[in-house]
Amino acid sequence: MKYLVTGGAGFIGSNLVDELINQGHEVVCVDLNDEGYWNVDADNYCWDVCDSKKMNTLMDGVDAVFHMAAEVKIQETISDPVKCYNTNVIGTSVVLDSARKNNVKKVVLSSTSAIYKCDWLVQPEDSSEDPSLSPYASSKKSAEDLCKLYSNCYGLNTTILRYFNVYGNRQHSEGQYAPVLGIFIRQRTENKPLTITGDGTQRRDFVHVDDVVRANILASQSFEKSGEIYNVGSAKNYSVQEIADMICPIQTYIDKREGEIESTLAIIDKIESELDWTPEVSLEEWLQNELKVVTV
Repeated sequence: MKYLVTGGAGFIGSNLVDELINQGHEVVCVDLNDEGYWNVDADNYCWDVCDSKKMNTLMDGVDAVFHMAAEVKIQETISDPVKCYNTNVIGTSVVLDSARKNNVKKVVLSSTSAIYKCDWLVQPEDSSEDPSLSPYASSKKSAEDLCKLYSNCYGLNTTILRYFNVYGNRQHSEGQYAPVLGIFIRQRTENKPLTITGDGTQRRDFVHVDDVVRANILASQSFEKSGEIYNVGSAKNYSVQEIADMICPIQTYIDKREGEIESTLAIIDKIESELDWTPEVSLEEWLQNELKVVTV
């Protein structure tokens, strides 16, 4: 099979590219980050997904597309919303239209649980939505709508995956909006106190990148439904304080971020029943192994 992965040199994308190549597939990787994680066995292009001519060229002979390219740093999308919408909305429309023109069998969109209003403590796929909290969330909701449009109007088979808090190999560890696990592990490595926002009672659903990769591959092989949305989470959450206590007893507290939600917890019945996917990686076991490496 021949696959195209946009954002394939990023955190999740590079893990997906590696797994597809390990399975013996031909992989085309597109990313604008020339300092990313590029697999030398992929057909690599440091190109912009908004360039329709180039994307049309790359789609030739592709069986399925994993569209992961996006502006994902929330604070940066707030500072530069035009760049965010250009990449996340216009880029998605270019990818979808190029896939349509080249008779690609499937497009899998990486989306986010940030779309949910989170006025409930748990989030099934039919939860109320409020993507107005950031340009990132709003733009990803628009990308989802484009997938549904191309499914309904043009017959392009699409699947939308809403990720919860993804962690694992190559996760980011720098910056205010880096994932908390990455920040905490880096702080322990540097012998610094862990910085807990607020009182640490806010809870998050963490899902390992290997499980996310597997969800993408299963979605690419499913053709029974089109335009469907699936949560990709662990169906278990932890407080930030619990995570900190697992990593290091030396801690300090900083002001809670404005607008921070209290709880994310994925309901995953739909993806379990329709795509036969369940999370396999235990956060506790992963942390134990990771901290052994840090300590050594």
